[in-house]
Amino acid sequence: MNTSKVLYTLRGTNCLMLSQFSRESDDEPLLLEEEKGLFVEQIHELDDVALQNGAASPGVGTPFVPVDGKNTLSFEITGTSTSRTIVFEIAGPRDKYIPITAYSVNNPFIWAQQTKDRSNGLPESWIVQIPDSWSFRTRITSVTDGNIKASGKAVA
Repeated sequence: MNTSKVLYTLRGTNCLMLSQFSRESDDEPLLLEEEKGLFVEQIHELDDVALQNGAASPGVGTPFVPVDGKNTLSFEITGTSTSRTIVFEIAGPRDKYIPITAYSVNNPFIWAQQTKDRSNGLPESWIVQIPDSWSFRTRITSVTDGNIKASGKAVA
């Protein structure tokens, strides 16, 4: 199929690929008679991920395991704490967690295996790549005066 002759449209939440169309003088696409379209799976569908949900004490939170190739995780750290230390960790097939480097979305020159001594005045945003069938977590090692929430989106 010549992809230069393909028209995509949304109908509700469905993406449709329309391979046959004609154009009127106003350059608006017009389906040919009997054309219904072909359903196309969205390429960049996002999954919500909750890593920490209002934690007020040290803990491991909820690990994230990539599904359907959605192994790029962007996440944000917020809450009410006045200071905190959070370690970014990954576990492979043996289920032993070790530190992993995450990259700051706020400042592209910062990459780290943990974040510490920050308050929740402004959210922190991070991105990390997780191999298929491995798991990732945000382990809180300390939190002062408040709580911590870490959540984000996973994409292929």
